[in-house]
Amino acid sequence: MRAYRFLLTSKWILAFILCVLFSVLCVYLAGWQMSRKEALDWRNSLIVQNYHADPYRLEDKPRIFTDYDPNTQWHPVQMRGQYLPEKTLLARNRPYEGQNGFEVLVPFRTDDGQVIVINRGWLPASSSDAAAPREKVPAPPQGQVSIVARVHNGESATGKEAPQGQVASIDLKEIAERTSQPVSAGAYGLLDAENPAAASRPQQKAQPELDNGPNLSYSLQWYAFAVLIYVVYFWSARQKVRNDELDAQVAAELERYYGQFYNEDGTYVGEEDEAVVLRKMEMIDDMPSHMKSIVRPRPARKRSRPTDEEEEDAFWMGSRKNCKPNRSTPGDGVLRGSAGRRKHLFCR
Repeated sequence: MRAYRFLLTSKWILAFILCVLFSVLCVYLAGWQMSRKEALDWRNSLIVQNYHADPYRLEDKPRIFTDYDPNTQWHPVQMRGQYLPEKTLLARNRPYEGQNGFEVLVPFRTDDGQVIVINRGWLPASSSDAAAPREKVPAPPQGQVSIVARVHNGESATGKEAPQGQVASIDLKEIAERTSQPVSAGAYGLLDAENPAAASRPQQKAQPELDNGPNLSYSLQWYAFAVLIYVVYFWSARQKVRNDELDAQVAAELERYYGQFYNEDGTYVGEEDEAVVLRKMEMIDDMPSHMKSIVRPRPARKRSRPTDEEEEDAFWMGSRKNCKPNRSTPGDGVLRGSAGRRKHLFCR
């Protein structure tokens, strides 16, 4: 474990702290994505359980539109009363099936005196004037009407202005001010059926789709990142140990190679000019770290036949037996051997 003592240096401790912080952030984001998935699952369960459930009677749950309960979202409610068509408003900028349009909001006064906003459906916007519907707003039935509407929570105020007779969002408090009616502020109703039926009515939107979303896969990805950052950290540490071992091996080989030019007393005994040898050693010392990796020894590969370099070495080694070194010949014949060392062969 001595080779890993560098992990206790300030540089590597700081790197480990950053890994911990990154993993904590990843775990937080994974939990956030998982909470979004749970919200979608809960929304889907409400659609499945409530959308086609038997309707409540408003007499049995008189405060269902006043005190909104999220568990009642999409649940049908049956009620009797009268529409207030003179208080009709249009909710603008409501896209549906690729078109912009409006949702028709009509207050409905029940027999017990409550005023509930009923969303009667959707109308497309005019192609010539996007601020107006393409067709005339269908009138609701007159007189006493029995309706079934699904509970839906109100929207937040956007702060945007809207033309007369329109609203920017289904903000029930704003609608109460616009209509001067005591509108129930908890929820409004999405019209499902009415009896007697009107001659025509706005388009009814389809049942909401069940959307699982990509949040589960995103959450798993963040959990994976939280683990992988430690894998990267320890892999980097292992690579450093390996590089240090290779650097030590290179240093030992270079020391053995250059050591042949000097005896034990430090006297130069090489045949090549000592200045050239010293310059070579200086070049190794001055070599940048990213360049020193070039001279690191690499694992030998198994070959089915000798390389050209090995055949050339064998030829010159065989020739050396039949020739004598010429000590007076200038040292200009330099050949690189297969072991990476330079051999000086001077033959007549």
